[in-house]
Formats: sequence, structure tokens, C-alpha cells
Amino acid sequence: MAVSKIKKANFFTHVKLKEELIKELQKAGCIQIKDVTSKIEKSYLSQYKEVKNRKIDSTLSEVKYCIDYFSHFKKKSKKPEKFIEKTKKLYDFTNLNKLFINYKYEVVYNECKALDASIKDIKNSENYLTNLEDYLSEWEDLNIKLEELKDSEKTNAMIGIIELKYFSLCTQEINQIGKEIEIIKISESKKHCKIAVITIKDYYDNIRKILNKYNFNYFKIPEEYNGNVKHIKKKIQKEMLELEKKREIINEKSIKIYEENLSLYIIFDYLSILKSRKDVEKYIKQTDQVIIMEGWVLEKDQERLKEFLYSKYKELEIVFSNPGKNDDIPVALKNNHFVEPFESVTELYGIPKYTEFDPTPLFAPFYFIFFGMCLSDAGYGLIITILSYFALVKFKFEGMTKKFFGLFFLGGISTFLTGAIMGSWMGDAVSYLPESMQSIRIFLEDKVTLLNPIENPMPLLIISLILGVIQIYTGFIIKFLVNIKEKKITTGLMDQGSWLLLISGIIFYIITVAIPSFSKMKIISNYIIYAGLLALVLTQGRRNKGFILKIAGGVISLYDLIGYFSDILSYSRLFALGLSTAVLAVVVNNFVMLFKDIPFLGIILATLVFIIGHVFNMVISGMGAFIHSTRLQYVEFFTKFYEGGGSSFKPFRANTKYIKIQINS
Repeated sequence: MAVSKIKKANFFTHVKLKEELIKELQKAGCIQIKDVTSKIEKSYLSQYKEVKNRKIDSTLSEVKYCIDYFSHFKKKSKKPEKFIEKTKKLYDFTNLNKLFINYKYEVVYNECKALDASIKDIKNSENYLTNLEDYLSEWEDLNIKLEELKDSEKTNAMIGIIELKYFSLCTQEINQIGKEIEIIKISESKKHCKIAVITIKDYYDNIRKILNKYNFNYFKIPEEYNGNVKHIKKKIQKEMLELEKKREIINEKSIKIYEENLSLYIIFDYLSILKSRKDVEKYIKQTDQVIIMEGWVLEKDQERLKEFLYSKYKELEIVFSNPGKNDDIPVALKNNHFVEPFESVTELYGIPKYTEFDPTPLFAPFYFIFFGMCLSDAGYGLIITILSYFALVKFKFEGMTKKFFGLFFLGGISTFLTGAIMGSWMGDAVSYLPESMQSIRIFLEDKVTLLNPIENPMPLLIISLILGVIQIYTGFIIKFLVNIKEKKITTGLMDQGSWLLLISGIIFYIITVAIPSFSKMKIISNYIIYAGLLALVLTQGRRNKGFILKIAGGVISLYDLIGYFSDILSYSRLFALGLSTAVLAVVVNNFVMLFKDIPFLGIILATLVFIIGHVFNMVISGMGAFIHSTRLQYVEFFTKFYEGGGSSFKPFRANTKYIKIQINS
């Protein structure tokens, strides 16, 4: 279901047509190249390919370096429309080759490299000066010029911090060394003392040993500066300003180079296409005269590909065949416009194997309903729908991003419908409409609203559990159909059939107890339960050896009944999330009414509280709707029948990042 049929395609052609064939396959964009290097050991082009690839890789790396460098200045450009204009055009691939040949990207690369190095030097200098300034701030009370403390031919100076409790002992030991020693106390705090020790060189080593003994923290004199600490700090601040001016000059120059070299983005995509062609070569093998390629193509594209290639080459043979049992077959999902956005949920879990059902169309209706029930506010749904649609139209997303926004677009529609049925319009905001709009309130509350979970929550809870039963039944039925497809009808009857019989009997029994008019049918529900229990006891231990172990295995399997009913109860989260969204929205509105009567600022504060409160509730509840709706599929539904673990079909085509390219022959 919705897994596209795939064919294996083998290509045989002359060696001289290798590059042309690769180019045409990329232009066709419908085949995934497969590695056939293990089939033929002989290759004469491995060294050639390696050299060619290395050249393209290095060039692409240099262009990417420039683009990454310019990314810091892109937003600062005064002409952003130039980039938009440049990237929106459709480019002919043939003309890009001429552009690349004439474009001196090496000059731009060298300029970017030099400017980047200058910026790094500025950053390093700033870091050094900042750290030095912080370090010197601790020594502002040192009024001596630092050059006077530097070592001379006959004397040494040692400046630093020592703990106050060691000061007396340390100075006593130092003074015992000799008379040619001067100890200056610079300043003193509660725990530490700053001192300077000046001595002749003969005493230096002995004094240093004593200072180290008392954990003396030496002050490192910056060699490149003269003057006292305050004077040096002023110099540092001046140097920081000069560095900032240098940075501004470099920034202006970088912006100018960026604006003059927007063609780099075109060159990047051009080189990426060339690289992808060369990368494909590693999957090709050849004899002396013939190259061999193999790949996967969708069955619907088989004839189109054949006609496309045969119209260009006579020295070409294409053989199509069905995939083998041991082949790792890629999977391409094909669904209608409603189901396609839900593929994002499937892909997050893991796409199906080629032989599996695609679960997307099976859970899409459930997910659509669940999302709306969790968020359950028509106002929120309308906002999400409009924002998602705007994003899809404005930004023209592709791939997974497009599917995600499509999912939220549909989720917004579901939320709008569910919220309208539950009478929630930004909570109870319609009840605060002015007298002139009471007809709207009456219509929405009396005509549109069918449920009110705040006043009577039980119907919503019952609906949630019924949906849970339906989806779990659907999971069992799908697994039963899978067994039939695999010609395991007996397995399906014993596994899925037995459980459906028992669960149906129990649910039927609950209905006969809850609804008096069905009480006479209680005996039928009992027989169904007995039949289900007997079937499970007799079949679920069938893989064990010996009659007793088989029966014991069947009895133990009844424990799974708790799991299945907990799965059903798990759907009560739809009720809980929907109710919490509605309640929080009402609370926000109540807070708004507290602010509206404040003089002067009341309306402004009330508006802010209304917007912030409802946006917060919408975002949090929206995340909850996505997460819990997804969880119900993964944990409660998929576990009944789905494995996943397939690999995506990735056709070889011209994938670009910045521009749109048309590849011509």
C-alpha cells in the first residue's frame, strides 16, 4: 500500500560514453545508482578518478570556505535584494561552465583567507588585552612604574601576593639571608598582602625558594608596556578602540567583496553537481571496452528512462529485472495530497521495508482526528492553518520540511473543526463579545457546538476510548492481512483472530452491563469471551515442546490482555489534553478581565495578557498535540503490525543548495 514498485536496471555501454551516460542519468533524475564494484574486480580508472575527484573536492572546499566566511556579513549587506535576485533565476548548466572558467574564485579565496586571518588576529589581540586588563585591575594600587621593577644587571625584583598569615614568617626568613634586601608592602586586605622584594642577584635563588615555600603568587610584568598600572590600562583601552576600527574596516571590505561575488553561490552548486557525478564513478566497474552500471528505478519511470536514453545512444544496452530476495531494495512512498504530509511521521519512525505495508494512509485519518482533539480550539486551529499555509506558499519548502508544515496545516484544520464542535474559540472568548455581536455568539454556541468538555467531560472521554478501540482493532486486522499476504492464514487466525475474539467479547460484555437494553445479550458476550480464552490457551503456546508447556504458554499469554487494555486506556490522553487546552484558554481570558478595568493602561495590559497567554497555550498545547498524537501511532498502533527499517529511494539528480539549475544535453 503506497510503496512504489521498483525495478532493477543494468546498463552496458562503451567506456568512451561513461561521462556522457552519467550526465544523462543525472538529467533524468529517476535512478538510484547501486554499487557493483564487488561483482568485477578489474578496474583501470581508479587512479584517474581519484585525481579528478581530488581537484573538484579542493575547489569546492575553497568555494565553501568563501561562502562560510561571507555568511557573517550577509545580513549586514545593504543590498540583500541582489542575493535574492541572483538565486531565484533558473540557470542553464552549460552556461555555468563558462562562468566557472572565467570566474577567478582563487582571488576571492585568497582575499577571504587574508581577511579571515586578520579578524582572527584581532580577536586574539582583543582576548589578550581583555585578559591583561582584568589582570592589571587587581594591581591598580601599584603606583610604581613597571619598568622600574624589571630586572637590572645587578638587581632582581619579585612582586606578588602572599597570604597575610605568612607575611611575618616569610619576611623574617628573607631578611636573614642578607642586608641588601628591601621588602615593600604595597597593600593589605583581610586575607592577603601585596609585596615587592628587591635584592641583589646573589640572593635571588634563595629568596625565590622561600617565597615558593609560602605559596607566593608572582605578578607577571607585561614586557611590552611602560608606566604604572593605570597608565597601562588607558593604553590598553586605546588599543582596543584601534582594533575595533580595524574590524570595521575589514567588515566593510568583506561586505563589498561579498556583494561583488554573489556568483560564488552559483559556482558552489555547479561544482556540487560535478562532484556528485564523479562520486558516482566509484560505483561503476568496467572491462577493457565496456562499463557496467546498476541501479534502481521506479516501475512507472522505466519506459520513460528507456526512451530517454535510447534516443541519445545506440551503443547502450539496458536490462530491467525484478528485485531479488536478497537485494536491499530502496523504498519510495507514493500517497495522495492529503496523506503525503503524514509521511513525515512515518519517516521519523523508519520507513517500511519494500515488502511491507506503508502505514501512512492507515494512520493518517486517526492522526488528523487526534491532533484536533488534543488542541481542540477553533481559534488556535485557524491561526495554525493560516501560518502554515503562509509558510508553504512564501518559502516553498521541499522534502521533509514541506511535509511537516503540511502536517501542521492539516492539524490546524482538524483543530478548527474539533474546536468549533467543542465550542472553544480562544477558550470562552465568544462569551465576551459585545451586544451587537450576540447573534454570532448564539450561532456558535447553540448551532455549531455539540460537546462541552468543561461542563460535561464524559462524552469526550468515551469518544477517546472508542477511537482507541477502533485503531487497535485496525492494527490487529492489518497484521492479519499481512499474514494472509504471506500465506500464513493459520497464524493470523490463531494470533490476531484469537485476541480480537477475546477483546470483542469483553467490550461487548461491558456494553451489556452499561446499557440496560443490551442486558439480555450478556450470555452471548460470555460465550465470545470463553471462545477467545480457549483459543488463546490452545494456540499461544504452540511453539513450546510438550502438551503441558504448550498449555502453560497459552495461559501465560493471557497476561498480554493487561497490555492491550492499557493501550486502549492510553487514548484517554486525547481527552486530557483537549480538556487542559480548553481550561487554560478560559483561565487566560479570566486573567484578561482582571486587567481591563485598570485606568489608562488597562486595555494595553489586557491585550498583552490575551496575546501572550493564548500564544503560550497554543504553542505548548500544539507541541503536546504533535508529540502525543505521534506517540499513539508509534507505541499503540505500529507495535501491532509494523516493523520499518527500510532505506529511502534516493535518485541520482542535480541537487542544489542555492539556485535552480536546468541541465541540458
